Amino acid sequence: MSKQENAAKILGILEEAWKAKSATFLTDDYLYILVNKGPGKWQETSFVFADGSLQIRELESEKALMFLIEEITTGLAGSLDAGKDYIIVSNPASQAKVTERIKALAS
Repeated sequence: MSKQENAAKILGILEEAWKAKSATFLTDDYLYILVNKGPGKWQETSFVFADGSLQIRELESEKALMFLIEEITTGLAGSLDAGKDYIIVSNPASQAKVTERIKALAS
C-alpha cells in the first residue's frame, strides 16, 4: 500500500485507540499504537513517517506488555538520547497533534 493509503488506515486505528484502553506514542520518526481488543487481546501498530510503512500485529496480553516495555525502554529512550521529540499521547491536545500529522500524509 502507498504512504497515503497507510496514513488513511492509521487514522481509523487512531480513532479506535482514542475510545479504548490504549497507549500511543508519537516520535519524529514513527507512530506507535497499542490498543486493547478485548480480554487478553491487543493490536500493536507502527507507522514509519519516512517511507509510510505500516506494521500491524495481534498480540496476547503478555507479549503486548513485553513489547510496550521494549518500546518505552528502547524506542522512546532512543529518541530522547538522539535529541528528538516525542509525545506520549494522553489528552485531546496531543491527540489532535497526532491526527493533524497523519491527515497531512493521507491527503
